[in-house]
Amino acid sequence: MEEESVVAQTAPASEGAAPGVGYLRRLLGYGHKVYGLGSVLARVRDGRQEPQISMATVVRTVFACGLFRVRSFNALEPQLAEPQLAHALGLRAGRAGRLCSVDTLARALRQADPTSFPEMLSALVQRAERNKVFREGWIGALRYVALDGWEPIASRRRHCAQCLEREIQDGKQRVTEYYHRYVVALLLGPQEELVLGFEPIRNAWARRQAAERGVEGDEGEQTAAIRLLRWLRATYGRWLEVIVVDSLYPNGPFLTVLTELGFAGVVVAKKETDEPLRDALAIWGQSPGQVVIDAEAHERLELWDCPDCQTLTTYAGPIRVVRAVVESTASRPTPRRQWCMLVVGKVTQPLSARQILRVARARWHLENTGFNQWTQHWRFEHVFTADGNAIAAIFALFFLTFDLLQLFVYRQLKSYGRLRGKDPTRTIVRVVDILLADLHRLAETLCWDSS
Repeated sequence: MEEESVVAQTAPASEGAAPGVGYLRRLLGYGHKVYGLGSVLARVRDGRQEPQISMATVVRTVFACGLFRVRSFNALEPQLAEPQLAHALGLRAGRAGRLCSVDTLARALRQADPTSFPEMLSALVQRAERNKVFREGWIGALRYVALDGWEPIASRRRHCAQCLEREIQDGKQRVTEYYHRYVVALLLGPQEELVLGFEPIRNAWARRQAAERGVEGDEGEQTAAIRLLRWLRATYGRWLEVIVVDSLYPNGPFLTVLTELGFAGVVVAKKETDEPLRDALAIWGQSPGQVVIDAEAHERLELWDCPDCQTLTTYAGPIRVVRAVVESTASRPTPRRQWCMLVVGKVTQPLSARQILRVARARWHLENTGFNQWTQHWRFEHVFTADGNAIAAIFALFFLTFDLLQLFVYRQLKSYGRLRGKDPTRTIVRVVDILLADLHRLAETLCWDSS
């Protein structure tokens, strides 16, 4: 962690302090010195022959598009001629006085090697892991990854060969809607929550292109999730420990894959008629659970724990079943809610029922810190270009930006990050506003040279 101190500067002195100027320089300096941002982006391999605009210019420009929350490539077009953007990216404008055209950006991303973008994203996370950013883990000193399906793009006009399709009712007629859907993996934690990777849900055409045999239609979310799990294990090794998923996944085949890959799992279960939840409910019967009062959260918890259910015939191993009934004790009480979780893996056995509940509820961080923020503020729902490879490339670059901002806010801004820690969206939106203001103050080129 010696490198991290190179760019560290004094954080705001008080909890009410606003961030000062120069944050753009600090952010890019932090990315360059600590995470080798220039070399990370240089991992993207160009598929064009003798291009006039380098891939370095392309990926840095799209990175900036995400960093400054530019709403579309059309909105980015006039900024490509502004010298401040070139200064921020360590680039020189071309003959026409601009970095490139947005058509060049889209064309270059379409032809780039699609496998190099996940490698780029993982390179930043792996550097953070080597810097011991995740050393302490989280609940029970473990590292948790939430997986969930996400649909950012849907259109009735623009589509590509990799689009999924569905028929929807529009008034009196049925129309075809085209959409892209992904499974996203987010590392959960008390502060920094980073995107580790994502995997598209493939249509029949894309499956045939991937040389799958016996293709009969589009694949489901669980198939893409299992493919992402295998990639996570192969890419990051053994330091990822617990996978947290929703009620789509409490089945033997998925739990078997988790076990084979060496993951533990916390899986939300909702169908009381399915095993092993049905068996656990029968064991508990009408007996009361353990009552815990959470004064900080203003909640009353009633907890049940069945440590060794083996009634799921499609899974060879014990499954722990935890049930929780949550009731608000605040002045305006909310309706009682029931949570049921299936738990597998040795590393999760020391966790209490209350900790298991906390882990399951933390899966919502993917919805709030991730999906909601990305669609509301990062323009992920906008169709920047109608090509599946280019869309995935843009998402990977935006995710890289998101990860770097998470690390910067919570590891460099310190008290400012803690000030708005309960609302991570507000934190980062405010920081991006300051970065955009700093962009127009730049009078010299920033250093991106990794040599």
